[in-house]
Amino acid sequence: MLAIPAIAPNLQSEAALLVQLDHSVHQRYCELMADPISRHFTGTIETFSDQKLLEWLSSRPGQTNRLDWAILHPLTGELLGEVVLNELDAETESMNFRIAMFECASGQGIGSQVTRLVVDYGLNELQLRQITLDVWVENPRAIRVYEKAGFVMRSRFVDDGREFLLMDLWSANI
Repeated sequence: MLAIPAIAPNLQSEAALLVQLDHSVHQRYCELMADPISRHFTGTIETFSDQKLLEWLSSRPGQTNRLDWAILHPLTGELLGEVVLNELDAETESMNFRIAMFECASGQGIGSQVTRLVVDYGLNELQLRQITLDVWVENPRAIRVYEKAGFVMRSRFVDDGREFLLMDLWSANI
């Protein structure tokens, strides 16, 4: 039986500190949700009010079916993005991986380190058997990061005219 902690544990690499996503990053998180490049690659079409984002951020701690982390710069504490394990399927012992980062954090290995931290936590600490993700085929940089972390493309699908890859990683493959 999977036991998801109510508070996401702190995880750290050389380039990133992952902490529980909450209201403390509200202003910068509003900027992330409005960032055109982040919105483009995550497929976000809905616009959220600052108040709605504050309410959502405040509801993250205490969740027991998902883990939401803020990606912080380890020295400055600046919000660089968010990373999530969600869509818990207790029967198959799997969760979905999602990440969104500011463009200014790209190309520095941060996404790779964050992905590895979360994948390692999911497989080794949570004892997940599978981690899945969907990625837009027009995001080759993300696809490379996921492949380096061990994800394998399983299928393609089209959603709203955009083609995506369904990728997964099985604990037995690591």
